[in-house]
Amino acid sequence: MRYQGGHWITVRAMSPKMLHRAAAWLEMFTWTFLIIGMVLKYSGVTDAVTPIAGGVHGFGFLCFAVITVTVWVNNRWTFAQGAVGLLVSVIPWAALPFTLWADRKGILDQGWRFTSPEEQPTTLPDKVLAQLVRHPARSILIILVLVAIVFTLLLTMGQPYDPDAIVESVN
Repeated sequence: MRYQGGHWITVRAMSPKMLHRAAAWLEMFTWTFLIIGMVLKYSGVTDAVTPIAGGVHGFGFLCFAVITVTVWVNNRWTFAQGAVGLLVSVIPWAALPFTLWADRKGILDQGWRFTSPEEQPTTLPDKVLAQLVRHPARSILIILVLVAIVFTLLLTMGQPYDPDAIVESVN
C-alpha cells in the first residue's frame, strides 16, 4: 500500500507470470521487427531498418534473458526449465510459446518470494532476488543500467559474423 492524495491505495505488483509474459511479447515483437528489417535489406529495398531493428531486438533479447533468470530463481525452476527458457530467446518467436507452456504447466504461478522481512535468503541468487523484490525501483534502475552497458559493449563489438560474406560464399 502507498499513501496518495490523502488515501491509502493498494499497489498491485507485477507477478512473475505477468512480467515473463510481457517480456515474451517484447521478444516476439522485436524478432518480427528484426526479420522485417532483414527481408527489406536482403531483398534490396533498404538497409536502413536493419541496424535499428537489430538494436531494438538486442535490447529486447537482453531484457527477456534477465527476466527469465529472475523468474527461474524466484519460481525455483529446474535447470532444464531455466535453460530452455533462455534457449528459446535465440529462436524466432519461441519465447511466447514457451511462456504459454510454462503457464499451462503451472511453473509461473508462484508470487514473488522475499516480500516478507521474515523470509531470509541464503544463496547468492536468492540474495539478489530479495534485493530486487524488496527494492524494485532501485533494482530496475540498476538492471536497466547494466543491460544498457552490456548492450553498448555488444554494439561496440559488432556482429558475431559477416552476413554479406555468407551471402557471397553461397553465390
